[in-house]
Amino acid sequence: MYRVRVLHSKYTAEEVTDTQFVVLRALKKGPCNTSFLAHMLGVTLSAVTALVNRLYKAGLVNRERQEKDRRQVWISITAKGLEVLKDVEDRRNLLLAVYLSHIPESKRQQLLSLLQETLDLFEREEILMGDVLDNKDDHHS
Repeated sequence: MYRVRVLHSKYTAEEVTDTQFVVLRALKKGPCNTSFLAHMLGVTLSAVTALVNRLYKAGLVNRERQEKDRRQVWISITAKGLEVLKDVEDRRNLLLAVYLSHIPESKRQQLLSLLQETLDLFEREEILMGDVLDNKDDHHS
C-alpha cells in the first residue's frame, strides 16, 4: 500500500496531496463539517482548518457558516474541485491499470472479487464492535 501511495503522489502531487484527495472524495458524497473531516482523517480540528483553507484558496471547496450556529462551517466541493478530483482519479486508475495489466486476467478477477468482499466487510461496523467486545471479555476472564 505504501508503494501505491508513493506512486500516486508522484503522478498527482502537483494538483493535490493524498490528504486533500481523500477530503475531496469525501466531499463528492456531499457537504460536511470540519469536525466530521477531522474525525474521518484522525487529525485535529486545527489541522483540518489549515487543509480546508488551502483547498479554499485553490478554489476546490466552498465554506459556508451555519445561520443557527456561526461556529459551524460546512464544506462543499466546487465544480473546479470536481474537475481536479476526476483528473486525479483518472490518472490514479490509469496507473493501477498499467500495473495490473501485468497480472493474468483470471487472477485480476480473483483480486477484484477479494477486494469487493473486503470492502463489503469494512462497511459492516458490527464486525469490529463484536471483536472488540469479545476481546474485552477475554481480558476480564
